[in-house]
Amino acid sequence: MKTMARLCGLFMVGAIALLHANPLDYGGGPLNVIPAWNLPRGQVTVGLHSRAYFNDDVDVTAGDGDVAMTYWDIQGGMAVTYAFTSRFQLGLNQIIYQDNHKGGDGYNLPDDLYFTAKLGSIGRRTGSIRTGIQLDLRFPLAKEHNLLLEPYSAGRIGVGIRGLFSIVSEPLFPEFGINIHANFGFFNHNDLGLHIVENSSDTVSAKQNTQELFLGAAFSTAVDQFILFTELYGRTFLQKPPEPAYGRETSLYFSPGLSYAVNSWLRLRAALDFRLLGSDDETVYKSGETLYSVLPWKNVPNYPSWRITVGATAALRPSIQPMILAKQIEEDMRRARAADPDVIEHLSKERQETEKVEAELERIRLERQRMEELLEKLRTILETPPQPSSPQE
Repeated sequence: MKTMARLCGLFMVGAIALLHANPLDYGGGPLNVIPAWNLPRGQVTVGLHSRAYFNDDVDVTAGDGDVAMTYWDIQGGMAVTYAFTSRFQLGLNQIIYQDNHKGGDGYNLPDDLYFTAKLGSIGRRTGSIRTGIQLDLRFPLAKEHNLLLEPYSAGRIGVGIRGLFSIVSEPLFPEFGINIHANFGFFNHNDLGLHIVENSSDTVSAKQNTQELFLGAAFSTAVDQFILFTELYGRTFLQKPPEPAYGRETSLYFSPGLSYAVNSWLRLRAALDFRLLGSDDETVYKSGETLYSVLPWKNVPNYPSWRITVGATAALRPSIQPMILAKQIEEDMRRARAADPDVIEHLSKERQETEKVEAELERIRLERQRMEELLEKLRTILETPPQPSSPQE
Protein backbone atom coordinates (compact mmCIF):
# COMPACT_ATOMS: atom_id res chain seq x y z
CA MET A 1 0.00 0.00 0.00
CA LYS A 2 2.82 2.43 0.83
CA THR A 3 4.45 1.78 -2.56
CA MET A 4 1.14 2.38 -4.35
CA ALA A 5 0.63 5.59 -2.37
CA ARG A 6 4.04 6.89 -3.40
CA LEU A 7 3.44 6.02 -7.07
CA CYS A 8 0.06 7.76 -6.99
CA GLY A 9 1.64 10.78 -5.33
CA LEU A 10 4.34 10.98 -8.01
CA PHE A 11 1.70 10.70 -10.75
CA MET A 12 -0.34 13.54 -9.23
CA VAL A 13 2.75 15.72 -8.89
CA GLY A 14 3.62 15.05 -12.52
CA ALA A 15 0.12 15.98 -13.60
CA ILE A 16 0.27 19.42 -11.96
CA ALA A 17 3.95 20.19 -12.66
CA LEU A 18 4.85 18.92 -16.09
CA LEU A 19 5.94 22.23 -17.39
CA HIS A 20 10.07 24.38 -16.88
CA ALA A 21 13.61 25.65 -18.28
CA ASN A 22 16.47 26.60 -15.94
CA PRO A 23 17.38 23.85 -13.46
CA LEU A 24 16.20 24.41 -9.89
CA ASP A 25 17.27 23.03 -6.53
CA TYR A 26 14.97 20.27 -5.25
CA GLY A 27 15.41 20.54 -1.49
CA GLY A 28 12.88 22.00 0.89
CA GLY A 29 14.06 25.61 0.78
CA PRO A 30 15.06 28.09 -1.94
CA LEU A 31 14.66 27.08 -5.59
CA ASN A 32 17.45 29.04 -7.29
CA VAL A 33 20.07 29.56 -4.56
CA ILE A 34 21.58 26.16 -3.75
CA PRO A 35 22.35 25.23 -0.11
CA ALA A 36 25.84 23.99 0.74
CA TRP A 37 24.70 20.73 2.35
CA ASN A 38 23.96 17.42 0.62
CA LEU A 39 21.29 14.77 0.88
CA PRO A 40 21.86 11.94 3.39
CA ARG A 41 23.98 9.10 2.06
CA GLY A 42 22.04 6.74 -0.21
CA GLN A 43 18.98 8.97 -0.56
CA VAL A 44 17.29 9.37 -3.96
CA THR A 45 14.95 12.26 -4.74
CA VAL A 46 12.71 12.91 -7.74
CA GLY A 47 11.64 16.50 -8.39
CA LEU A 48 9.10 18.02 -10.76
CA HIS A 49 8.42 21.68 -11.34
CA SER A 50 6.47 24.13 -13.50
CA ARG A 51 7.15 27.81 -14.21
CA ALA A 52 4.88 30.21 -16.10
CA TYR A 53 4.61 33.84 -17.22
CA PHE A 54 1.83 35.58 -19.19
CA ASN A 55 1.50 39.10 -20.58
CA ASP A 56 -1.03 40.92 -22.76
CA ASP A 57 0.58 43.20 -25.35
CA VAL A 58 -1.52 45.89 -27.05
CA ASP A 59 -0.34 47.42 -30.35
CA VAL A 60 -2.04 50.66 -31.30
CA THR A 61 -2.07 50.66 -35.11
CA ALA A 62 -3.22 53.57 -37.28
CA GLY A 63 -6.72 53.06 -38.69
CA ASP A 64 -7.07 49.46 -37.55
CA GLY A 65 -7.76 50.01 -33.86
CA ASP A 66 -5.97 48.29 -31.00
CA VAL A 67 -4.53 44.82 -31.62
CA ALA A 68 -4.05 42.69 -28.47
CA MET A 69 -2.01 39.52 -28.16
CA THR A 70 -1.19 37.32 -25.16
CA TYR A 71 2.41 36.13 -24.89
CA TRP A 72 3.66 33.47 -22.53
CA ASP A 73 6.66 31.56 -21.29
CA ILE A 74 5.83 28.10 -19.93
CA GLN A 75 8.42 25.55 -18.88
CA GLY A 76 8.44 22.20 -17.11
CA GLY A 77 11.03 19.65 -16.08
CA MET A 78 12.04 16.70 -13.95
CA ALA A 79 15.21 15.89 -11.97
CA VAL A 80 16.71 12.89 -10.20
CA THR A 81 19.37 13.30 -7.50
CA TYR A 82 21.36 10.56 -5.78
CA ALA A 83 23.75 10.98 -2.83
CA PHE A 84 26.66 8.52 -3.17
CA THR A 85 28.07 9.71 0.15
CA SER A 86 27.10 12.36 2.69
CA ARG A 87 29.34 14.81 0.81
CA PHE A 88 29.03 13.82 -2.87
CA GLN A 89 25.89 13.68 -4.99
CA LEU A 90 24.99 13.67 -8.69
CA GLY A 91 21.92 15.05 -10.41
CA LEU A 92 20.20 14.94 -13.81
CA ASN A 93 17.73 17.70 -14.67
CA GLN A 94 15.80 17.28 -17.91
CA ILE A 95 13.82 20.26 -19.19
CA ILE A 96 10.88 18.36 -20.64
CA TYR A 97 8.87 21.17 -22.21
CA GLN A 98 9.62 24.79 -23.19
CA ASP A 99 7.10 27.06 -24.88
CA ASN A 100 7.61 30.82 -25.27
CA HIS A 101 5.44 31.72 -28.25
CA LYS A 102 8.27 31.30 -30.73
CA GLY A 103 7.47 30.87 -34.42
CA GLY A 104 7.12 27.47 -36.09
CA ASP A 105 6.09 24.75 -33.67
CA GLY A 106 6.49 27.23 -30.84
CA TYR A 107 7.95 24.81 -28.28
CA ASN A 108 10.80 22.43 -27.46
CA LEU A 109 10.01 18.86 -26.51
CA PRO A 110 12.39 17.94 -25.01
CA ASP A 111 14.54 20.92 -24.06
CA ASP A 112 18.12 20.85 -22.72
CA LEU A 113 19.57 18.38 -20.21
CA TYR A 114 21.61 19.49 -17.19
CA PHE A 115 24.10 17.35 -15.26
CA THR A 116 25.32 18.42 -11.81
CA ALA A 117 28.03 17.06 -9.53
CA LYS A 118 28.04 18.51 -6.03
CA LEU A 119 30.66 18.27 -3.30
CA GLY A 120 28.94 19.67 -0.24
CA SER A 121 28.40 19.50 3.53
CA ILE A 122 32.03 20.56 4.04
CA GLY A 123 32.52 21.70 7.62
CA ARG A 124 32.24 20.36 11.16
CA ARG A 125 29.17 18.16 11.57
CA THR A 126 28.15 20.06 14.70
CA GLY A 127 29.24 23.46 13.37
CA SER A 128 27.08 26.21 11.88
CA ILE A 129 29.06 26.72 8.66
CA ARG A 130 28.66 24.59 5.52
CA THR A 131 30.54 25.09 2.25
CA GLY A 132 30.50 23.29 -1.08
CA ILE A 133 31.15 23.44 -4.80
CA GLN A 134 29.01 22.31 -7.75
CA LEU A 135 29.85 21.52 -11.37
CA ASP A 136 27.12 22.26 -13.97
CA LEU A 137 27.04 20.86 -17.52
CA ARG A 138 24.38 21.81 -20.08
CA PHE A 139 23.74 19.45 -23.02
CA PRO A 140 21.81 21.07 -25.93
CA LEU A 141 19.04 18.56 -26.72
CA ALA A 142 16.49 21.23 -27.69
CA LYS A 143 15.66 22.06 -31.29
CA GLU A 144 15.45 25.83 -30.64
CA HIS A 145 17.90 27.99 -28.64
CA ASN A 146 18.37 31.73 -28.13
CA LEU A 147 14.83 31.95 -26.75
CA LEU A 148 12.80 35.03 -25.89
CA LEU A 149 11.97 35.54 -22.18
CA GLU A 150 14.71 33.08 -21.17
CA PRO A 151 18.37 33.46 -20.13
CA TYR A 152 20.83 33.26 -23.00
CA SER A 153 21.46 29.80 -24.46
CA ALA A 154 23.83 29.07 -27.36
CA GLY A 155 22.94 25.53 -28.36
CA ARG A 156 26.35 24.11 -27.46
CA ILE A 157 27.67 22.15 -24.50
CA GLY A 158 28.23 24.64 -21.70
CA VAL A 159 30.11 24.22 -18.43
CA GLY A 160 29.89 26.11 -15.16
CA ILE A 161 31.00 25.99 -11.57
CA ARG A 162 29.58 27.63 -8.47
CA GLY A 163 30.69 28.07 -4.88
CA LEU A 164 28.15 27.35 -2.12
CA PHE A 165 28.01 28.77 1.40
CA SER A 166 25.42 28.27 4.17
CA ILE A 167 25.01 29.31 7.79
CA VAL A 168 22.70 26.90 9.66
CA SER A 169 21.08 26.99 13.10
CA GLU A 170 20.40 23.23 13.28
CA PRO A 171 23.65 21.47 12.27
CA LEU A 172 22.24 17.92 12.46
CA PHE A 173 19.05 18.80 10.52
CA PRO A 174 20.02 21.96 8.61
CA GLU A 175 16.93 22.16 6.42
CA PHE A 176 14.65 22.55 9.43
CA GLY A 177 16.29 25.53 11.12
CA ILE A 178 17.03 29.15 10.27
CA ASN A 179 19.46 29.31 7.35
CA ILE A 180 21.35 31.87 5.27
CA HIS A 181 22.76 30.88 1.86
CA ALA A 182 25.05 32.49 -0.71
CA ASN A 183 26.10 31.34 -4.20
CA PHE A 184 28.71 32.63 -6.64
CA GLY A 185 28.87 30.93 -10.04
CA PHE A 186 30.59 31.14 -13.42
CA PHE A 187 29.29 29.65 -16.70
CA ASN A 188 31.03 29.39 -20.10
CA HIS A 189 28.58 29.04 -23.02
CA ASN A 190 31.26 27.74 -25.44
CA ASP A 191 29.85 29.77 -28.37
CA LEU A 192 33.04 31.07 -30.03
CA GLY A 193 32.41 31.56 -33.78
CA LEU A 194 28.70 30.74 -33.48
CA HIS A 195 26.05 32.56 -35.57
CA ILE A 196 23.33 32.79 -32.94
CA VAL A 197 20.52 33.94 -35.26
CA GLU A 198 19.13 31.49 -37.84
CA ASN A 199 19.20 34.02 -40.64
CA SER A 200 21.14 33.74 -43.89
CA SER A 201 21.88 37.48 -43.80
CA ASP A 202 23.37 37.30 -40.30
CA THR A 203 27.11 37.96 -40.47
CA VAL A 204 27.60 38.48 -36.74
CA SER A 205 29.29 35.67 -34.83
CA ALA A 206 30.63 35.38 -31.30
CA LYS A 207 34.17 36.76 -31.21
CA GLN A 208 34.75 35.28 -27.76
CA ASN A 209 33.06 32.67 -25.61
CA THR A 210 30.13 34.17 -23.70
CA GLN A 211 30.97 34.15 -19.99
CA GLU A 212 28.25 34.59 -17.40
CA LEU A 213 28.25 35.16 -13.63
CA PHE A 214 25.51 34.00 -11.25
CA LEU A 215 25.06 35.66 -7.85
CA GLY A 216 22.49 34.71 -5.25
CA ALA A 217 21.58 34.99 -1.57
CA ALA A 218 18.69 33.42 0.33
CA PHE A 219 17.12 33.14 3.77
CA SER A 220 14.90 30.31 5.00
CA THR A 221 13.21 29.32 8.25
CA ALA A 222 11.12 26.31 9.30
CA VAL A 223 7.68 26.79 10.88
CA ASP A 224 6.05 23.48 11.81
CA GLN A 225 5.73 21.59 8.50
CA PHE A 226 6.38 24.70 6.39
CA ILE A 227 9.65 26.21 5.19
CA LEU A 228 9.43 29.92 4.34
CA PHE A 229 12.16 31.42 2.16
CA THR A 230 13.18 34.51 0.22
CA GLU A 231 15.79 34.74 -2.53
CA LEU A 232 17.68 37.49 -4.31
CA TYR A 233 19.47 36.19 -7.38
CA GLY A 234 20.68 37.48 -10.72
CA ARG A 235 22.94 37.12 -13.74
CA THR A 236 25.49 39.35 -15.42
CA PHE A 237 28.14 38.86 -18.10
CA LEU A 238 31.92 39.07 -18.11
CA GLN A 239 31.69 38.62 -21.90
CA LYS A 240 28.29 39.38 -23.45
CA PRO A 241 26.62 37.26 -26.15
CA PRO A 242 26.62 38.46 -29.78
CA GLU A 243 24.56 41.60 -30.39
CA PRO A 244 21.62 39.87 -32.18
CA ALA A 245 21.10 37.45 -29.26
CA TYR A 246 18.24 37.64 -26.76
CA GLY A 247 18.91 37.75 -23.04
CA ARG A 248 22.02 39.99 -23.12
CA GLU A 249 20.89 42.09 -20.17
CA THR A 250 21.90 41.91 -16.52
CA SER A 251 18.93 40.61 -14.52
CA LEU A 252 18.03 40.51 -10.83
CA TYR A 253 15.00 38.80 -9.22
CA PHE A 254 13.46 38.82 -5.76
CA SER A 255 11.56 35.63 -4.95
CA PRO A 256 9.51 34.82 -1.82
CA GLY A 257 8.17 31.29 -1.49
CA LEU A 258 7.26 28.38 0.76
CA SER A 259 7.28 24.60 0.84
CA TYR A 260 5.02 22.19 2.73
CA ALA A 261 5.86 18.70 3.99
CA VAL A 262 2.82 16.56 3.19
CA ASN A 263 4.48 13.58 4.87
CA SER A 264 7.97 12.15 5.39
CA TRP A 265 8.62 11.65 1.65
CA LEU A 266 6.60 14.30 -0.27
CA ARG A 267 7.07 18.08 -0.20
CA LEU A 268 5.12 20.68 -2.24
CA ARG A 269 6.72 24.02 -3.17
CA ALA A 270 5.72 27.39 -4.66
CA ALA A 271 7.45 30.73 -5.30
CA LEU A 272 6.73 34.02 -7.05
CA ASP A 273 9.55 35.92 -8.82
CA PHE A 274 9.62 39.70 -9.20
CA ARG A 275 12.15 41.29 -11.59
CA LEU A 276 14.19 44.14 -10.10
CA LEU A 277 16.71 44.59 -12.96
CA GLY A 278 16.58 43.60 -16.63
CA SER A 279 13.91 45.79 -18.21
CA ASP A 280 16.29 47.30 -20.78
CA ASP A 281 16.45 45.62 -24.19
CA GLU A 282 20.06 45.37 -25.38
CA THR A 283 19.41 43.10 -28.39
CA VAL A 284 20.39 44.58 -31.76
CA TYR A 285 17.58 43.66 -34.18
CA LYS A 286 18.84 45.54 -37.27
CA SER A 287 22.13 46.88 -38.55
CA GLY A 288 21.85 49.11 -41.63
CA GLU A 289 19.72 47.19 -44.10
CA THR A 290 20.37 43.83 -42.43
CA LEU A 291 17.53 42.54 -40.25
CA TYR A 292 18.84 39.99 -37.76
CA SER A 293 15.65 39.13 -35.91
CA VAL A 294 12.12 40.43 -35.38
CA LEU A 295 10.75 41.65 -32.06
CA PRO A 296 7.32 40.00 -31.82
CA TRP A 297 5.86 42.51 -29.32
CA LYS A 298 5.89 46.16 -28.37
CA ASN A 299 5.79 46.24 -24.58
CA VAL A 300 7.17 42.89 -23.38
CA PRO A 301 10.81 42.92 -22.15
CA ASN A 302 13.45 40.26 -22.82
CA TYR A 303 13.03 38.96 -19.26
CA PRO A 304 9.65 38.33 -17.56
CA SER A 305 8.62 41.01 -15.06
CA TRP A 306 7.14 38.25 -12.89
CA ARG A 307 6.74 34.47 -12.96
CA ILE A 308 5.28 31.79 -10.75
CA THR A 309 6.89 28.44 -9.97
CA VAL A 310 5.22 25.37 -8.44
CA GLY A 311 6.56 21.89 -7.95
CA ALA A 312 7.23 18.99 -5.64
CA THR A 313 10.02 16.76 -4.38
CA ALA A 314 9.61 13.08 -3.50
CA ALA A 315 12.20 11.09 -1.55
CA LEU A 316 12.28 7.47 -2.76
CA ARG A 317 14.35 6.54 0.31
CA PRO A 318 13.04 9.07 2.81
CA SER A 319 14.64 9.88 6.13
CA ILE A 320 12.49 10.78 9.14
CA GLN A 321 11.96 14.52 9.19
CA PRO A 322 12.47 15.93 12.70
CA MET A 323 9.52 18.34 12.51
CA ILE A 324 7.12 15.56 11.53
CA LEU A 325 8.58 13.26 14.20
CA ALA A 326 8.20 15.96 16.85
CA LYS A 327 4.63 16.55 15.79
CA GLN A 328 3.86 12.82 16.09
CA ILE A 329 5.39 12.70 19.60
CA GLU A 330 3.36 15.75 20.62
CA GLU A 331 0.19 14.13 19.29
CA ASP A 332 0.93 10.89 21.16
CA MET A 333 1.42 12.84 24.40
CA ARG A 334 -1.84 14.69 23.88
CA ARG A 335 -3.71 11.43 23.34
CA ALA A 336 -2.12 9.85 26.42
CA ARG A 337 -3.06 12.87 28.54
CA ALA A 338 -6.63 12.76 27.27
CA ALA A 339 -6.91 8.99 27.80
CA ASP A 340 -5.64 8.87 31.41
CA PRO A 341 -4.98 12.24 33.05
CA ASP A 342 -4.34 10.55 36.44
CA VAL A 343 -1.29 8.78 35.01
CA ILE A 344 0.12 12.07 33.71
CA GLU A 345 -0.55 13.72 37.08
CA HIS A 346 1.20 10.87 38.90
CA LEU A 347 4.21 11.05 36.58
CA SER A 348 4.38 14.81 37.06
CA LYS A 349 4.40 14.46 40.87
CA GLU A 350 7.10 11.77 40.68
CA ARG A 351 9.20 14.06 38.48
CA GLN A 352 8.86 16.88 41.03
CA GLU A 353 9.84 14.53 43.88
CA THR A 354 12.84 13.34 41.88
CA GLU A 355 13.94 16.92 41.28
CA LYS A 356 13.65 17.64 45.06
CA VAL A 357 15.74 14.57 45.92
CA GLU A 358 18.36 15.55 43.33
CA ALA A 359 18.51 19.06 44.79
CA GLU A 360 18.93 17.66 48.35
CA LEU A 361 21.69 15.33 47.20
CA GLU A 362 23.47 18.23 45.56
CA ARG A 363 23.18 20.24 48.82
CA ILE A 364 24.60 17.33 50.83
CA ARG A 365 27.45 16.92 48.34
CA LEU A 366 28.37 20.60 48.60
CA GLU A 367 28.18 20.47 52.44
CA ARG A 368 30.39 17.39 52.51
CA GLN A 369 32.90 19.10 50.25
CA ARG A 370 32.91 22.14 52.58
CA MET A 371 33.51 19.92 55.65
CA GLU A 372 36.35 18.09 53.91
CA GLU A 373 38.02 21.38 53.08
CA LEU A 374 37.63 22.50 56.72
CA LEU A 375 39.09 19.21 58.06
CA GLU A 376 42.01 19.56 55.64
CA LYS A 377 42.77 23.01 57.00
CA LEU A 378 42.61 21.71 60.62
CA ARG A 379 44.89 18.80 59.75
CA THR A 380 47.38 21.19 58.24
CA ILE A 381 47.37 23.33 61.38
CA LEU A 382 47.84 20.32 63.68
CA GLU A 383 50.66 18.83 61.63
CA THR A 384 52.59 22.07 61.43
CA PRO A 385 55.17 22.18 64.29
CA PRO A 386 55.08 25.29 66.44
CA GLN A 387 57.75 27.90 65.83
CA PRO A 388 60.17 28.46 68.81
CA SER A 389 59.82 31.85 70.42
CA SER A 390 62.83 34.15 70.34
CA PRO A 391 64.56 34.86 73.74
CA GLN A 392 63.85 38.18 75.32
CA GLU A 393 66.72 40.60 75.47
